[in-house]
Amino acid sequence: MAKKDAKALYKAGEKRWGTDEKTFIRVFCERSAAHLTAVDSAYHGKYGKCLKKAIKKKTSGHFQHALKTILQCSENPAKHFAKLLRKAMKGWGTNDSALIRVIVTRTEIDMQYIKAEYRKEYKKTLNDAVNSGTSGHYRTFLLDLLSPNQ
Repeated sequence: MAKKDAKALYKAGEKRWGTDEKTFIRVFCERSAAHLTAVDSAYHGKYGKCLKKAIKKKTSGHFQHALKTILQCSENPAKHFAKLLRKAMKGWGTNDSALIRVIVTRTEIDMQYIKAEYRKEYKKTLNDAVNSGTSGHYRTFLLDLLSPNQ
C-alpha cells in the first residue's frame, strides 16, 4: 500500500505539469503516521528523493506547510514539537500562545521525548529555556507542567 501511495503521489506531483492536490490530500489525511513514514521511504527508494523535497517543489503556501508538518510529525513528533518550542522562545520576546499550546497539550503525552529531543538539538534543556524565557507565576506554571529537569 505504501508503494502504491508513493507512486500515486509521484504521478500527482513530480511526474506532471501542475499538481493534483486531491491525491496529496487523500493520502495525507486518510493514512496513519506509520504509513506516511513508509510512503516516504518507498518514495525515496523508487524516485531517489524524499517526499519532503517533492512537496517543496510541487506545492506552496499554507498547503505546503501543512503537508510538511504532517510528514515531520509522522517521522518524529518529538523533534517537530521541540522545533516549535525553540521557535516560540527564540529571539526577542516569547510567542506565549505557541509555548502554552505545545506544553499544555503534550505534557501528558510525550513531553519526556520532546525534552530529550530539545536537549539533543539545541544543547540546552527545555526547562532552562523556559526558565530564561518566562517569569513569575507563568514560569512556575510551565516549569511545573514540564516536571523535573532532565
